[in-house]
Amino acid sequence: MDLFSNLFRVRKVKSYDSRLSAMDSRLHEGNDYRDNMLINSISKYIQRNNTMNDFIVLIQHVVADWVDSVTYLKAYKSYTIRKNDKKVK
Repeated sequence: MDLFSNLFRVRKVKSYDSRLSAMDSRLHEGNDYRDNMLINSISKYIQRNNTMNDFIVLIQHVVADWVDSVTYLKAYKSYTIRKNDKKVK
């Protein structure tokens, strides 16, 4: 049995969320940092170690959630946008 199987099962995109944003045609959305935030900011010397690389992959989603929480708070304070809108600058 794999130790990391179904570890990020809760991170699947729900069909309702994808339906809400299907017709969005936004320009200049920026970098999708969820998959490469720590990979790009930590040196390649540290990433050569397999144990550290696995740890970086595990903790990367947690750090991305911290960044998303700031965006969530910005959307929560604003009364002009929907509360569940994910694409807020």
